[in-house]
Amino acid sequence: MVLIEFETAFLLLLIQQDESAFNTFYLKTVDIFFRYLKTNYFLDQEECEDIIADFYVKFRNAVKSYDIEQSFSAYTWTIFKNALKDYFKKTKEIRFSQLDSPNPDFESFEDSLVDEFDYSELLDQNFQLDMIQSAMQELDPTSREIIFLKFIEDKSNAEIEEIFTDFPRSNQTKNF
Repeated sequence: MVLIEFETAFLLLLIQQDESAFNTFYLKTVDIFFRYLKTNYFLDQEECEDIIADFYVKFRNAVKSYDIEQSFSAYTWTIFKNALKDYFKKTKEIRFSQLDSPNPDFESFEDSLVDEFDYSELLDQNFQLDMIQSAMQELDPTSREIIFLKFIEDKSNAEIEEIFTDFPRSNQTKNF
């Protein structure tokens, strides 16, 4: 997880529900959460936006009771992970038979399918994404974090080294 740190004065503004502080918090963190979802879950744009919107609502309500002595990064990631879990709990698969519209004026789903599309390229892309996702899951949490920082956050090797030398190893592998 990417560490999210702010000064104590800023955190106090968040706790006091300051609108400007929330706007700043949003602008400084939204890319982090979006990249995390895209990297780890391969969700489409709309799903990511739904999860992130839900997170910010939950964060705004929860931060009122934030204990300033706690790790802000851990607190934030916990709320984010809970929003992610809630999303997956309420997302249900729709059976193919349920896709037909009861309205006869609309074309049925089956009739709207186009047979001329070459699916081999799409299947190759899905296969490559599956391979990458599988390989990422085999890595230890620290290695996944390093890859995330290097290739998603575009951090330099020096910045990554600084992150990992500033914080004890136990914080790097902790799941929030």
